[in-house]
Amino acid sequence: MVPKIVAKGRSFKGAAAYLLHDKGHAESSERVEWVETRNLASQNPEVAWRIMAATALDQGRLKEEAGIVRTGRKSSQAALHMVLSWHPDEKEDLSRDEMRRAAIGALKAIGAESRQVMLVAHNDEEHAHLHILCNRVSAEDGRMLTSSKDRLKLSKWAQAYEMERGQIYCENRVLNNERREQGEYVAD
Repeated sequence: MVPKIVAKGRSFKGAAAYLLHDKGHAESSERVEWVETRNLASQNPEVAWRIMAATALDQGRLKEEAGIVRTGRKSSQAALHMVLSWHPDEKEDLSRDEMRRAAIGALKAIGAESRQVMLVAHNDEEHAHLHILCNRVSAEDGRMLTSSKDRLKLSKWAQAYEMERGQIYCENRVLNNERREQGEYVAD
């Protein structure tokens, strides 16, 4: 399992256009295996990204209604795009339920399990992979999800995930996480 934070950005529309259609072909979507939403009122992906964008734009009002002071650092980068990629050997035996379970685990690892999310599985690579479009703005209170040490959190989660499934595909990650636990700075 390789979790990757692709980008944080402002455009749910742009991210959805990339995720829901074929590369370079805005009208076709042959590479999309399945789409699912979480914490959203609609399973329709075209409606879902619009709800996510509206929530992000409504951040100030949501904070005010929740009684949260509108202070702190401001960020317009509410769209978080992550990808979970499995080893090619796992592709045949990987179910939609398992991919969903992994996505929920990754979101939980970064504290985003209650955020609005769209999951998009693609079938255009030799390895199974799942895109996660997450709204960093909480629909409940307008707070922005912190991104502190997300890559490290995902690295530890991915190692535990592989161990749970009985096969470590990334030995280097295990070594790097051990070095980090000993206080060493490791960038990879």
